[in-house]
Amino acid sequence: MKLTMSSEMGIHAVWFLAHARRPAPVLSSEIATSIFVSETYLTKVLKRLVRGKILGSRKGKKGGYVLKRAPEEISLADVVSACEETCAIYECSTETRGCVDRSARCPVRASLARAQEAMISELNRTTEADLMNWDWGDLGTAKGAQPAPAGAAPAGEAT
Repeated sequence: MKLTMSSEMGIHAVWFLAHARRPAPVLSSEIATSIFVSETYLTKVLKRLVRGKILGSRKGKKGGYVLKRAPEEISLADVVSACEETCAIYECSTETRGCVDRSARCPVRASLARAQEAMISELNRTTEADLMNWDWGDLGTAKGAQPAPAGAAPAGEAT
């Protein structure tokens, strides 16, 4: 199972804002630089998070993005749902296999539906606050310190 880059960026952006704990809006350029992603692509993701009521935005000189809810109230499922067009991990092409009449009893569909339910359950169970409280020691950072974002080499390793 692989979520899109939009979900990954969304999770990291919300985590960054939660970790920063700033009352003032944060510019998309600062978020992009901090999580090592393209600002152009991130801006599209941030707009989805605003539509999903996870972030608030303000335009203008003192504009930027803020969390609309406490990190404890933002599940990873909330972020993924806002970032993805569909959360389905499997789209059955029943027509091409000729099993339209038996699709409700399909063992492949049933198995993958259970897998998706398990994934969504875990995403619902995990909040941005959980990520903030994670012991990042395996990544070479102390608990409570800001870990390196996805794609960055752990401390002490060359890229």
